[in-house]
Amino acid sequence: MILMKAIARAAIIFCLYGLGAGTVNAQSFEVNIMTGGPTGTYIQIGRDIAALAAQAGRDNVNVVESAGSMENIEAVKNRSHTQFGIVQSDVLDFIRTFKSEDPVMRSILRNTRYVYSLYKEEVQIVTTTRTGIATLLDLNGRTVGVGALNSGTNLTSTFLLEVAGVRPARTVNVNAGDALQLLLAGRIDAFIYVAGAPTKLLQDVSPNAGLKLVRVPGEIAGDYYGITSIRAGTYPWLKEDVETAAVRAVLMTYEYNPNRNAYFRESCDAVSEITYLIKRNIEGLRLNGHPKWNEVDLDAVPSGWEQAECVKRGLSDTYQPPFRGGGGSVAVVTDCSEIQNPVTKRLCLMRG
Repeated sequence: MILMKAIARAAIIFCLYGLGAGTVNAQSFEVNIMTGGPTGTYIQIGRDIAALAAQAGRDNVNVVESAGSMENIEAVKNRSHTQFGIVQSDVLDFIRTFKSEDPVMRSILRNTRYVYSLYKEEVQIVTTTRTGIATLLDLNGRTVGVGALNSGTNLTSTFLLEVAGVRPARTVNVNAGDALQLLLAGRIDAFIYVAGAPTKLLQDVSPNAGLKLVRVPGEIAGDYYGITSIRAGTYPWLKEDVETAAVRAVLMTYEYNPNRNAYFRESCDAVSEITYLIKRNIEGLRLNGHPKWNEVDLDAVPSGWEQAECVKRGLSDTYQPPFRGGGGSVAVVTDCSEIQNPVTKRLCLMRG
């Protein structure tokens, strides 16, 4: 456990100090949502939120690709015009673990807040039938993709392998898209991918590619992670249920004091409005958005974290969102052709 904490602390500090703050055009006020890779679930959830905001008349919400959780929490803390980030709950747990002994971790906790606890993210360990790998323990002595640096997958992979006492012959820091290509080419034996199933990356693989998921036994991971199953048919090549570990995705923000300056006031307004829109339109998101919206419990609280005051304002019964000529809500439809907003229509067609 001491080794695990040391590895996680080093990874988090590297992320916080190793990434530079982004630059933003001061002429236009922007709202940015830090998500993940182009074929993951984070980015699809971010697009759903941006489409919701656009339909309400707020067309300045941008969805930003990133390496994942580690970069996202750094961005929410440090980058201008970055009001939201989606982060794995185990990354948040590690930060809380270090808060009493590390000033960097305390600084994150000081002003980083949550908006909503979102959906369950499965630990998806992908291999091929040719490798003979069936469970997490079979990764001993193998070549394993463990996620890109600064990603939540990388941190989870490190902890999970340590908990299980698994020692791969070699680990490769690579994002899931590249890892899939390496796996299919026979250059790695498996890769770990923490993302809400189904992901577009794995849905688009042919049933004849020989892919399979690796079991993560509950008796190994259950003390640290939730245990779930990815059901047969989730992917076209998945023929049976597979037990695995799970974390939760959490939408994070910053504690913007609207009395501080104009930037904080506009950011707080954006946080309040988007909080309100998600709450009001959760049924429309469940019907027209990514399937993971069906797992979202907006009243769930991530352990040890505070909800931002600007979020509480957006949830208040007295809150009135600004009117910009948009509808303020997403219509519940079953036919994509009925959707007027072009962004929302495109998302609906993608889901189909």
